[in-house]
Amino acid sequence: MIKYIFRRLLYLIPVLILTSFLAYMLVYLSPSSPAQIILQARYAGEPTQEQIVEFNEEYGFDQSILVQYTTWLKNAMQGDLGKSLTDGSDVLEDFIYSFKASAKLYFSSQLLALIIALPIGVYSAFKANSIFDRISRTYSLVGISIPDFWLGMLLVYIFSIGLNLLPSFGYATPKNIILPMLALGLSSSFSLIRIVRTSVLEVLHLNYIRTARSKGLSENQIMMKHALRNAMIPIVTVMGIHLTHFIGGAVAVESMFAWPGLGNFFAKAAGSQDIPVIQGFVLLSAVFFIFANLIIDIICKQLDPRIDYQNEGGKNNG
Repeated sequence: MIKYIFRRLLYLIPVLILTSFLAYMLVYLSPSSPAQIILQARYAGEPTQEQIVEFNEEYGFDQSILVQYTTWLKNAMQGDLGKSLTDGSDVLEDFIYSFKASAKLYFSSQLLALIIALPIGVYSAFKANSIFDRISRTYSLVGISIPDFWLGMLLVYIFSIGLNLLPSFGYATPKNIILPMLALGLSSSFSLIRIVRTSVLEVLHLNYIRTARSKGLSENQIMMKHALRNAMIPIVTVMGIHLTHFIGGAVAVESMFAWPGLGNFFAKAAGSQDIPVIQGFVLLSAVFFIFANLIIDIICKQLDPRIDYQNEGGKNNG
C-alpha cells in the first residue's frame, strides 16, 4: 500500500503539468482576448487599441504563450497563483474561501443522501421484489430523471415562496444551507438508493452469507457484521464520483441559491475570461481529485483487504 501511495504521488507531477498546460492553451482558443473582455466590463464600452496594448504589457500577455505559462508555473510551485484580473484579489485565497463553502454544502448534502439511501436501499435488498422494493425503485428512477436545479426551483417555490419558511439565497445564516443541501442531497440519494440495493443484493447471495445464516445468526447480525462492510465498497466509489458536484457540477444549484462555492467561482471566472483564476482553479482541482481518489482507494482497501493495488493490471479481488 505504501508503494502504491508513493507511486500515485509521483504521477501527480506529470498529471498536474499536463493539465495546467492544456488549460492554459484552451483559454487562448476564445475568439475574444482577455484584455478586450475585461476592459469592456471595466469601462462599460469598447476599449481602444492603446488600452488593450497597455493591459497586455501590464499583465505580461504581450509575451509568448510558452513564456507566460513557464512564469506562471514557476510562481504556482511557490504557492503564488497570481491575482484576479477583474478585481485584483488573490486567487489562492478566493479558491480556499470557495472551497470551504463547497465542502460545507457537499458533505452536508452527501450525509443527507446516505441517511436516506442506506436504510431504503438495504431494506429493498432484503425485501427484493416486494411492494416496498418496487416503490423505492420507482422513486429512485423518477428522481434520477429530475435535474438538481429543477428540484432546487421546486424547493424554493414550496419553502420560500409558498410557506415562507427558508431563505432562497445567501450564505450568511445556517438556514441558507438547507435548500441547496436538500436539492443536492435528494438528487444524490436517488442514484445512491439503486447502488445500495444492488450492492447489498449481490452480497446477500454470496456463500459466506449462506454460512452465517446456517449458523443461526439473525438478519441484523448478518447485515451489520458481514454484508454491509463488503457492500460499502461500490457505495464509497459512487460517493467519490459525486465529488464532481463538489468541484464544478453544482454550478446551477450554487448560482440559483447564490452559494459562494467552487462551481459559482469558476463560472464567473470563465465568463470574464479571468485567466489567473481559471489557471488556479484547474490546477488546484486536479490536485484535489488526485488526493480524493487516493483516499477513496485507501478506504476501499480497509473495507476489503483482498484488494491488491500492487497488481499492475489493476485491482484484484481474488
